[in-house]
Amino acid sequence: MKKKIMQSAQQLFMTGISLITSNGPNGQNVMAAEWTMQISYEPMLIAVFIHEGSSTLKNIRKTKQFGVNVASEKQSTLVSIAGGYSRKEIDKLNIHNSFQILGLKKTGVPLIADCLINAKCKLFTIKKIGDHTMVVGRVVSIRYDETKNPLAYHRNRYFRIGSIIEPIRDKVIVNKKTFNLFHRQSENKFIIKCAGVIVRSKNKMLVTSNPGQNLVSIIPFIQPKKNQDYKRSLENYLQSMKFSITLKEEPRLKRLIMKNGDRVQRINFILFEGKIKNRSKFYFWKLVKTDPVLKSLIK
Repeated sequence: MKKKIMQSAQQLFMTGISLITSNGPNGQNVMAAEWTMQISYEPMLIAVFIHEGSSTLKNIRKTKQFGVNVASEKQSTLVSIAGGYSRKEIDKLNIHNSFQILGLKKTGVPLIADCLINAKCKLFTIKKIGDHTMVVGRVVSIRYDETKNPLAYHRNRYFRIGSIIEPIRDKVIVNKKTFNLFHRQSENKFIIKCAGVIVRSKNKMLVTSNPGQNLVSIIPFIQPKKNQDYKRSLENYLQSMKFSITLKEEPRLKRLIMKNGDRVQRINFILFEGKIKNRSKFYFWKLVKTDPVLKSLIK
């Protein structure tokens, strides 16, 4: 692969920027790092990728600790200072009207004020990877400010986060019984994940209605357990209900947002087209145009 193409492609990655702070043989220091990310919940681990030979890496190797300060959108100038100079050239943290240190401590790892997140880390592991060294720290203390937004970096320019982009969902107004059927099964989850079967007959669709569904007529569906095959789980359910329905291999995804008054429930349906083999007393046919949920599922 041509080097020029790779260099151009590298600029297209979108990253956040963190200010990595440390203390060591050359005193307190700060550097800017694009490649910073949380890599574990428990224990909470943060990885930073640093060039060999940097003053920050020397400090971390010596003291086994460092700070991760996730830059906020108003800190682009500080990031430029931290990334544009080496500690060997200048004491960046001592530049007039630039960095404000939390607590004004002269010893230990400094933390930068007005960041989105400030985390103190103990060195967990360190490893040379490619032309950078991966430094992984275990978080020993952390603070954050929800009123701030992160600074973004793309094509050698700084950006701020814009308006929220909501995933495309079909909005469906439903009655109270239908809403309650799904909301109860959500167990307060933000999104319900379901697998269902679509069986058509001209302008009608196969639906079920039984006491367990509070007499709400809806396509046969289940909520598969995590990490279980959706198609196989749905087939097992249909078999247990004495439904003789064969499912096609290729499913499709339907994303709904159900509304009843001020209440809202998000549902992701994995839908399989089905073909019925015999009749059952547990299902019947319903006109699609009379049911908003059915209309939305085949739209």
